[in-house]
Amino acid sequence: MMRNSKEQNPTNNVKKYEHQLLSPSNLALLLILSEGPMYGYQINNIIKNRGMRNWVDIEFSTIYKSLDELNRKGFIEGKKEVNGVKTAKKVYSITNNGTYILKRQIKLAIKNPPHPKDIFDLGLAGIYHLSKQEALKVLSEYQEGIEQGLGFFKEIIEKLHKNKIDEIAKNDPEQMIAGEPAISLQKNPMLYIIKALFERPYHRVMGELNWLKRFIQSVKNDETPLK
Repeated sequence: MMRNSKEQNPTNNVKKYEHQLLSPSNLALLLILSEGPMYGYQINNIIKNRGMRNWVDIEFSTIYKSLDELNRKGFIEGKKEVNGVKTAKKVYSITNNGTYILKRQIKLAIKNPPHPKDIFDLGLAGIYHLSKQEALKVLSEYQEGIEQGLGFFKEIIEKLHKNKIDEIAKNDPEQMIAGEPAISLQKNPMLYIIKALFERPYHRVMGELNWLKRFIQSVKNDETPLK
């Protein structure tokens, strides 16, 4: 999680980003690098272990492209480190400009988040082109995907309860929970934020599932003009 730091004065080349949202992938990488210098593969492991791909569109192939973009903007700095005779690897660190703009981006993301246009809605708008059997089949497949996602979130949320973490930390201290060993998570003062990051999408997806079940029932009851 991001640690508190002194706010830096912006340079001219970052002022335009005070009121302009970065892409979700760029913002995610800035947030991760605020925790300390990292290699690209370390960043990917954090994204994977924390389940960030459930709420941020950031594939492995996107990471280095985003790192290059952030480096060009002066928000991060990449330096090659040579370890013995091994090939040099680049370690990335957030800059003062990056720390400044990250705080601004966090404010923008919370107070005025963008409303993504969902291609699902286009499919739903044209569902009358399908037969009833076809519609029910694709809607059922969508429901299965939603329920799988809910299972992932539910499993993590259950482990993030304080009593459960204490139990896991005692019996298996190195077990990874939300990308962090249980023994470390047990003492993490940001635990309530970590938990919120999984609870919010869980309840959002649960609302989607409840709506979907009602819509599927309306299709079954011939309340929609399908073929």
